[in-house]
Amino acid sequence: MGSGEAVRHFFSYEKGKIGNMRCTLFTFTVAFSIGLWILLLMPERAEFFILHSPTAIWFVVLSVLLSRYLQKPLFGCVIAGLCTGLLYTAGYQHIFVRPIYRLVGQTMQITATVCSDPEVNENGQRVEVSIPKEVLKGGYPKAEFSATCYLPISEDILRVGDRIEAMVSFYKPTKQQGFDRQRYQMAQGNWISFSILQDQKSKAPVHFVVTPVQKVPWYGLPQEWNRALGARILQQLPEREGGFLYSLLLGNRSHLDFLDAQNLKKAGLSHIIAVSGMHLMFLIGLVQLMFSRRIGVILSIGVIALFLPMAGGSPSILRAGIMATLSSVAFLLGRENDGKTSLAAAGFVLLCSNPYSIFHLSFQLSFLSTLGILCYARRLEQQIFGKIYARVSNRFFQKPLRVIGASIGCSLCAILFTAPVVIWNFGYMTLLSIPANLITLGIISLTFSLGVFFCLIPFLAPCLTPVLQLLIDFILNCAKVVSRWHWGVLYWEDASGKLAIAMVILMILLLLVKWKSLITVPLCFCVLVGAATFAHLQHCNTTRVTLHAVGDGQMLSIAKGYDTLSLIDCGGTGNRNGLRLTQELMNEYGFSEIDTMVLTAVDRSHAQNAAAILEAVPVKRLIVPSQRKKDEMLEQIQDTAQEQQVPVTVWKETGVAPITLDGILSAEIAGGVDRKLGVHLADTGLDLWVLHSMTQTMLVKLLRKTPLTASDVILANGFEKQELLEETLEILHPDNIILSSAYASAPALLGVPVQSTAEAGDLVWRIPHTRR
Repeated sequence: MGSGEAVRHFFSYEKGKIGNMRCTLFTFTVAFSIGLWILLLMPERAEFFILHSPTAIWFVVLSVLLSRYLQKPLFGCVIAGLCTGLLYTAGYQHIFVRPIYRLVGQTMQITATVCSDPEVNENGQRVEVSIPKEVLKGGYPKAEFSATCYLPISEDILRVGDRIEAMVSFYKPTKQQGFDRQRYQMAQGNWISFSILQDQKSKAPVHFVVTPVQKVPWYGLPQEWNRALGARILQQLPEREGGFLYSLLLGNRSHLDFLDAQNLKKAGLSHIIAVSGMHLMFLIGLVQLMFSRRIGVILSIGVIALFLPMAGGSPSILRAGIMATLSSVAFLLGRENDGKTSLAAAGFVLLCSNPYSIFHLSFQLSFLSTLGILCYARRLEQQIFGKIYARVSNRFFQKPLRVIGASIGCSLCAILFTAPVVIWNFGYMTLLSIPANLITLGIISLTFSLGVFFCLIPFLAPCLTPVLQLLIDFILNCAKVVSRWHWGVLYWEDASGKLAIAMVILMILLLLVKWKSLITVPLCFCVLVGAATFAHLQHCNTTRVTLHAVGDGQMLSIAKGYDTLSLIDCGGTGNRNGLRLTQELMNEYGFSEIDTMVLTAVDRSHAQNAAAILEAVPVKRLIVPSQRKKDEMLEQIQDTAQEQQVPVTVWKETGVAPITLDGILSAEIAGGVDRKLGVHLADTGLDLWVLHSMTQTMLVKLLRKTPLTASDVILANGFEKQELLEETLEILHPDNIILSSAYASAPALLGVPVQSTAEAGDLVWRIPHTRR
C-alpha cells in the first residue's frame, strides 16, 4: 500500500468509522485533557516535566511501539495523550504565563488597548485589555498579552480599540466570595489583573487617560454588530421581552431581567440564553431551509465564522462552531461525519489554544452534555420508547412521539454526564429540565427563527413584534411556573437529596446498560420519588440563616422553609446589592413578603438598600436603632415606610430584650449604643451574635455594660486597637469569629479561628425543626 493510499485509508469513512482515527483521536484527546488537568492542579510541577521532557518523549515513543507490537492501539493513545498533555501544559506555562507573572507586585505606567465591552457597576468598570510585550522587558513570543483591569468610571463608554494610559499596580486575582477569580480569568486568556493607582488622600487616579478610537478595529466589528442588533431589538420590543430575545440570539445577558434568568436556571432552561450548539443548529437549519442543501452548507460555513465572534466566542459556541464546520466540510467532500471525532477535534483545538479553558464552566458543561448525547441518547431513547414506537403505526402520532422521545433521551443523558459539574458548582440538581424542555423546545426554535428575521429584515419588525412578544412571554411564564415546582430541585446538602440524586443517576445507568430485571428500574424510581418527597418536606421544615457576601456591608436572611423571610440589614454594592439579593431570594423560594426587617445601623454598609426594598417589597415590620442626630438616610427610610404603610419600631431600650423572628427559637436585640444595635440568634446548632455595625470603642462600651457571650460572632474587619480587641474577645469568648468583609483576613485572631465572606462567600446555618 502506497503512502497516499495509506493516508486515504486512515481518513476513510466506512459505515460511520473514520478508519482508526475515530477511536484514536477521541482516546488521545481524553488522555490529553486528563494530563493537562493534572498539571494545572499542580502548576509547581511544570519545571519538573520540562526538565525531564526527553525522558517523557522517549517513554511515549516506547509505549507507541509497544502498543503496535501488542496490537493494543488504545494503550499507546492513552500514554501518548497523558504525556503530551503534561508536556504541552508545562511548556505553555513556561513560555506564555510565567513571564507575565513577573509583573505581580510591580507598579508602572502602561498603555493598553480595550479588547471587550466593559462591565460597569456603581463602583467602577471591569474590562479586558491587551498590553504590549515591551512592559515585560524580556523575550515573549507574542506581540501582546491580555489582562483584566479595574478602572474608574470614564466620561464616555469604553469601546473596543480605545487606548488607556495609566499608572497601574499588577496583582494575581484571588478567590473572592467563594469564587476562584484567577481560574475564571485565565480560562478567558487573561493571565494577570491590574488596578489604577490612586492618591492616598484624594483617592483620585494618579494618572488615567482614555484616548477614544477614531475607527473601530476589525476585531471589534463583531461586537459593534452585536450592539447594533441588540439596540434594534431593545428599541422595538418591551424591556423584558427585548432583553430575553437579545440573550437568546446573541448571548448578551446584560439586559435580561435577573429574575427571569433565575427562573430559567432553576427550570433547567439556562442553556437557551447561553449561546451554544442548539443556537447554531437553529441558525444553520434556517440557512439550509432557505437554500438548497449544498449551497446552504457552503453558506453556513460563512455564517458560522461570522456568528462565533458576534456571540462572544465562549467555549460552548466555539465547540459547536468547530463541530459544525467539520460536519459541513465532510458533507462537501462526500465523507460521512462522525460526532465523537468532531467533538475530540474541537476539544483538542480549544485546549491547545488555551489549556486553562478546561476550567471554564461552559467548556465542561458543553463537552460533557454533548458527549452524553452523542454516545447514549439514541440508545436510551430506544430503551425507553422502542416498544411504544413499534406499537404506534400512525405517522401523524409517530413524528411528535419521536420528538418527545429524542428530547427526553437527550435531557437524561445531559443530566447524567453533567451531574458532577452541576452539583460541584451549584450544589443542586434539577429534574425540571425534562418537562420544561418538552414544553418549550418547539417554541424556542420558532422564537429564534423569527428573531433572526426580526433583526435582519427591518420592514418585518412591526409584523413580528406582537408574535415574538407572545412567544417570549410563553417561554418566560413557563420557566416561572416550572421553577415553582420545588420538589424537582434536589439539594446535595440534604441526605435525602443525595439519595434522590444517586437514584436518578443509577436509574439512567441501568437503562443505558439495558438491565433486564423488571424490578430494579421501577424500584429505583420509587426510591427516587420517596427521597425527593422527603427532601422537599425536609426543606420545608428547615430554617436557613445566611450571611450573604456583600463586600464590606452586611446582610443576613432568615428563611423558614417556603413560608417566611426576615432580614437583618441590607447593605451591599455592585451586583451584590441588598435589593437584588432580596428579590432573588424571594423569587427562588416563592416568598411574597418580608416578615421582619432589622437594621442594626442606618448607613451605607447596613441600610443602603433599605428604602428601595421597602418600596419594592411588602414588609410587615421594620426595626431601626434610635439616634440623637437627624440623618438623611434614616429620614428617607422612615418616609418610604410611611408611604408603604410599614410599621416602624425605633429601638430605644438598653440592654438585651427579646424579639420574635419566625423560624428562630430565640432572638434578642442589644441596645444602649447610639445609632447601633446588636442581634442574637439562638436555635439548634446556632448561637450567633451579630455585632458588625459597631466600632471597637462602641462594642467595648456595650460589653462593659452588658456582657454578651456566643459561639459565633459577626464583626467588622477593623481591629486597629489591639487592647480593645483583647477585651472584646475576653468578654464574648467566641469559638469562631466571622467577618463580613470585602478583604481577606488572617486565619485566626488571638487564637480564635476566623471565617470571612471575602474568601468563603455566603455562610449558611441550617436549622431543622418540627412544628412549634
